[in-house]
Amino acid sequence: MAESNSSGETLPLNSRRNDFLAICFAMVFPTLITLVYFQWLKDAESSFQQIAFGIGKVIQFGFPVLWIWLFYRHRLKRSKNTDEQNNHSSINDLLIAAGFGLIVSVAMFAIYFFVLADSEIANNLVVMVKEKVSGMGVNSIAKYAALGIFYALCHSFMEEYYWRWFVFDMLEKFVSTPVANVISSLGFMAHHVILLGFFFNWQWLTYPLSLCIAVGGMFWAWQYKKTGSLLAPWISHMIVDAGIFSLGYFLVKEIFG
Repeated sequence: MAESNSSGETLPLNSRRNDFLAICFAMVFPTLITLVYFQWLKDAESSFQQIAFGIGKVIQFGFPVLWIWLFYRHRLKRSKNTDEQNNHSSINDLLIAAGFGLIVSVAMFAIYFFVLADSEIANNLVVMVKEKVSGMGVNSIAKYAALGIFYALCHSFMEEYYWRWFVFDMLEKFVSTPVANVISSLGFMAHHVILLGFFFNWQWLTYPLSLCIAVGGMFWAWQYKKTGSLLAPWISHMIVDAGIFSLGYFLVKEIFG
């Protein structure tokens, strides 16, 4: 027996079941990694934390490649209903992506320096970020810059490939595009809730900032669907991550001497 997905493609029932299980794993696993690293192992040796985190990331980002290779290697190009000529990022799309990233980055600086400055939340944030950066062995500006460049250039792309190229695309096999956008973006938000809860000590700001991350995920999924490419959302995500590490520098620069 077979059923049709939301795009009209006929899929065997066992394939649909397997894909559903893959989506469930992909949605939950990043949150599990974050819980392990930021909560369950927060008092463990830093080296042990880094090993556990590294193994988790290898599993997370390796899973989509393995899954597609095992079950979809006969058609590695993603299926789309849009015209082939639209499967690219125009200059306008890239400008919108960059503009979104810049707006988010400026908003982060504005919230910290004009809203949170000298507050208990800000003071706790500085302490937590310093502890985490020091625990990672990042004790110089050069090491911090290298870490920031890696996250901005590489990790942002891996997250886009994971959440948009894999999770969002897989969800479209079962639900409409808008629903797939919302669900994948909430999954993207989920592990950030744990991360923000750690750095903000679960104070009230954790939750509106988490919702902002979900909105960012929706915007990037929309751009991905519109362009058929990861380029625009990657550029936008890259600028946001660069903004995070730029703001982070002002929080931790004292530890560099």
